[in-house]
Amino acid sequence: PSSDSKIHRALLFSLAGTWKNRVPRPHPAPRTHDVRPGWVDCVGSAAGMSALLTLIATAAGCSSMAATLIAAHRGGMEAPFPENTLPAFQHAQHSGAQLVELDLRVTADGQIVVLHDRSVNRTTNGRGQVRNLTLAAVKALDAGDHNSIPTLQEVLDWAKPREVGLLLDIKRAPDLPHDRIVNAVLDADVQSRVLFGVRSLTDLEQFSRQAQGLRFLGLVPDQRDIDAFVAAGVEAIRLWPAWLQAAPQLVPALQADGVSIWLTVGDANADAVRAYAAMGVQGLITDRPTVAASALGCQAPEASPEATP
Repeated sequence: PSSDSKIHRALLFSLAGTWKNRVPRPHPAPRTHDVRPGWVDCVGSAAGMSALLTLIATAAGCSSMAATLIAAHRGGMEAPFPENTLPAFQHAQHSGAQLVELDLRVTADGQIVVLHDRSVNRTTNGRGQVRNLTLAAVKALDAGDHNSIPTLQEVLDWAKPREVGLLLDIKRAPDLPHDRIVNAVLDADVQSRVLFGVRSLTDLEQFSRQAQGLRFLGLVPDQRDIDAFVAAGVEAIRLWPAWLQAAPQLVPALQADGVSIWLTVGDANADAVRAYAAMGVQGLITDRPTVAASALGCQAPEASPEATP
């Protein structure tokens, strides 16, 4: 089927009310952890997440329009800060982004590192698949401007004393240890500021088994998958602008079901950012956090300790 027909079929499902008739799946969990007030004292439902996003935007000094949050994609793709490095994350927060988005991979010796690609070829001075390299070999590489590839633990340590959220992009990799990712987040006591971006229902189920109260953003691979992700219990769905151009009713249809809408918008300019915010989109994943923050009236937080490369 054509791309347009796929979009319209998904839209028809939403208008027919199939999402409204779902029975949310419970989240069994062998491990429980306190969810502390502040970021997620109001969550527990999609409506709670909506209230949460507004709370964060207000705390960040954003205008009323900025019930739309800004997530810096890979920390933002703004020079001179290399993607998915601690200086990029620091820059994104100082620019006014409320969250940083980062990608997780696993090394040959089972360590969780932050890297978008399967290989280190594009973003470092090395070569090879990250799963074939030890942590020591990965840390020896230059990820740009003499920065190293950070581990997940280093990012959690950086985020803990700061008012910044983390959007963890869980890559579809069979060797990525879901239990250790969740345990690292819980041990750092930052679970109230973490969104787990899941790309498959299998990953959603596996993460849901690890602990209660985790928040999920469905990084749906195709608009036809929206129904299944929502039925499985995600509170938020990531869409693409091209889907909305073909079927603009997707946003109100999902919002009518209480689902938060996020968009990956690339290098969208200020006018586009304001237009998306006016649609009621609650999260923008952008390569240009400085532009987005300025467009939505978000102020940079007070100075915090600089990140160590």
